[in-house]
This record gives sequence, structure tokens and C-alpha cells, in this order.
Amino acid sequence: MNNNTEIILIPKDATPERIETSIAAFNQPLADLLTHVGLPTENLLSPIDERRKVIFSLEAAISILPVEAREKAAYLSKFTVAVAVGLFDGAINFLWDETIKALRLLVSEFDLPYFLFVAQSVNSKYKSFTTADDLEGISDHDLLDICRRIGFINDINYKRLEYVNYLRNHASAAHPNDNAVTGFEMVNLLETCLKYAITAKPDHSVIQIKQLFNNIRTKEIPKEDFEAIGDDLIKQPQERLDDFLYSIFGLYIDTRTEQPVRKNIDRLTPHIWDAVSEDIKYKIGAKFGVYRLNGDVERKDFVQKFLETVGGLKYKDEDSLAGELLEKLQNLKTVHFEWNNFYNEYSHAKSIASSLPATGLPDSIRKLFVKVIVICYVGNGKGYKQGIDERAAPYYNEFIERFTIAEIKEFLGLFKDAEFVTDFDYTIPDRRLRNLVKFFKTKTSDIYINRILDLMLSYPAKKLQALADDKRYHEAMKFIK
Repeated sequence: MNNNTEIILIPKDATPERIETSIAAFNQPLADLLTHVGLPTENLLSPIDERRKVIFSLEAAISILPVEAREKAAYLSKFTVAVAVGLFDGAINFLWDETIKALRLLVSEFDLPYFLFVAQSVNSKYKSFTTADDLEGISDHDLLDICRRIGFINDINYKRLEYVNYLRNHASAAHPNDNAVTGFEMVNLLETCLKYAITAKPDHSVIQIKQLFNNIRTKEIPKEDFEAIGDDLIKQPQERLDDFLYSIFGLYIDTRTEQPVRKNIDRLTPHIWDAVSEDIKYKIGAKFGVYRLNGDVERKDFVQKFLETVGGLKYKDEDSLAGELLEKLQNLKTVHFEWNNFYNEYSHAKSIASSLPATGLPDSIRKLFVKVIVICYVGNGKGYKQGIDERAAPYYNEFIERFTIAEIKEFLGLFKDAEFVTDFDYTIPDRRLRNLVKFFKTKTSDIYINRILDLMLSYPAKKLQALADDKRYHEAMKFIK
């Protein structure tokens, strides 16, 4: 092969024009093959100049990945080949596969048992998971969310990775689509996944949680140390503290847990109970009714003892209604963030409707109920039907019609929740959210509530996901009790 026809894709060995010539050299034979077998060729491959942009940026972008890790990154090899050939949609799929593989590895190497305890709090369907192989059964969205809650990913990077997940679902070969991604977008996606997931490392505070959780399970901690441990622990972010308490609660009621472990938990929990959220307290209390009606006497008694130790008997739920609703809401939330949510939410919404008590929502599930119903009502603005399940919509409308002042107050506080605001920067969700705010204004004359609702309505379009960073919001929320 002479120099004029030699295919060169390494940027340092060629000019941009030569790279484009090389890409074109194998582009035409591919098109000829497709034509020969009677397959379409129009709008199939990304433009040559877009491929060249990625190829020229690839080496610099991937330099963040250690050589030994690169040698095992098979999906990144597939990503690179797909880019060169012009299959950007397939490349996104391979990039996301590498990202999820890296996060699962991070989880399994860091502290798998703790991760799985937190996973159970996100969705009870993960309660039987015990091994690294089980991580494949956790949805991509839930995996990202749990990593965020634990502290592997911060809220900003969680949003960045959720965007890659969105493109994977709506602009990749994983699902039929007509979306186009540019070369520079591909480079940005690659850098996002490499920097914030594939090479991610837990920060110091996360390591502290891991060490404490491990010590609770394996050592008898001196009684006099627990006050200091508790004082340090309550400095953690609220969500992380809540997840930690719920995880050691799960450990406490596990029938396989040995007594020295429960002794550690008995000594620690009184020092942190007052600092955890009411939601977690009610969530723990709801387990009593679930185990009571299931005839699970041993676990029911452990819940009783746990609540007695922390002085939390008032949160005990004597029946299983709250626990049943909790599980159904968790399942609906998981389905909402999966592909084809606009087909799959209906059965879950219908099931929730059949479980709602006429006397009002149990306190233990009010916040989750408001969160899940609002995000499903608002939709994700993506794909077919704008991410709204039209068959489920009447149920969401009915649920929201039943909102009282208590539910509206929960709604106001949810803007601090990174998962809740995930899709508020898209046009359709933004519009539906503002319509919802207008409806809430008709439900109350409370000046403090309306002050925040008015702030929401005056906020710039598609910017409500940033509301929790606004000083006006923080000041107004001080008056919401």
C-alpha cells in the first residue's frame, strides 16, 4: 500500500485532512457493502469531519485513565472503533457500558454490604441482593442515585452522568432514534464518564463511613467512644446520615446478625437519632407493621427493641399500610427512571390508588408520595410522549387533587433533592411543573407558602432545578413548618 492510500488514524502521524481522507477510504467500502446486500446507507454514519474531531481529542481525553486500566477497558475499545466507523449511537452505548462497569467495580471493591443496605432503602426489590453479581439487577438510574447518596458522586456530577444516561436511552443504538450527536459532544461525554465515574474515587468522609460501618460489624467498640462517634457522624450530609442509620437498622433486624453487633448499634443510635430526618424515623417505624402482619415475630421484636432504644416508639406503625405503600412508591420511581416509562407506570399507579387510605396519607410515606407522584406527573420530557405515561396520568391528577397543605409543604422542600429536580431543565417538565405550582396556589392562602410558589413562577424558564441554591428560597423556607 503506498502513502497515498495508506489509512492513518493516529493524529500525531497525520494532518486533519489526512485523517479525513483515511476515514473516507474505509467509509466508501462500507457503503458499497450495504448497497450490495440491499441495506440503506442514507443518514447511517456520522459525518467524517465529526469523527475526525473525536479522533483528534481521544488521546488527550483518555490520558486520565491509568495504562493498566486502559488495558482492561474493552468497551472503550469498542467505543473508539464505533467512532471511527461513524456509529456514534453505538459508541454512546459502549461508553455507558464502560461507565456502569466501572461504578459496579467501585462499589464491589469499596464496601458492597453497605451499598446493598442503601440499595434496599431505595427500593425493597433489592433486599435479596447479597453479591457483586447482583449489582447487574440494579437499574442504571438507581445505581447512579445510590452512588450519589453514598458520596461516590456529588450532585453536580450525578446530573452530568444522568445526561449521558439520557443520551444512551435517546440517542444511542440501545433504542431506535433519529437524534444526532456531534463530535465535540462525544468528546464531552467521554470526558464526563472518565472523570466522574470510570476514574472516580470516594472522598475522605465516605471512607470514614465505610470504616465505621465495618467496625460496627467486626469489633466491640468501647462504650465511652460512642458520644464522640455520634458527634462526628451528625456532621455528615443529611441524606448520607439517613442512609447510614437505615443501613445499621437493617443490620440490627437481620436475624443473622450477632449480638455484639447489635450492642454497638444500641450504643450508637441514641447519639444520632435526633439528627436523622423524620422520613427515616417513620420508615423504620413502618417496618413494625409489615413484620407483624407477615408473622415475622423475630424481626418485629428487633424493630420494637430498636425503637425503644432510641426513644422512637411514637413512629411505630401497627399495621402494614405504610410499608405496602412505601414499596409500591419505590417501584414506581424505579420504573419512571427506566426506558419506556411512558408505557410501564400505569400498573404501578393503579396499584397505589388501590392502597391509598380514605383517611389520608400515613406520615411515614408522605414525602416519598409527593416526590414520586410529582416527578411522574411532570414527566421527564424525553422520547415518545415526552416521558409521561398517559394511561397513568389520570391517577396522578387524582392524587394531586387530594394534596393538602401538608403535601404542598413537602413539595416545597423537595427542591433540595437532586433526584427530584433531575428533569426540570427540560421544556415539557418545566411547563408542567409551573402549571402544578399555579394549581397549588389555588389550594392555599398561606402567605409563606405562596411566597415560595410565586418565586417558582417568576424563576427563569428551565432553571427551577437550581432553586435550592437561591438565598430567597432558603429564607422563605425558614417560615415553612
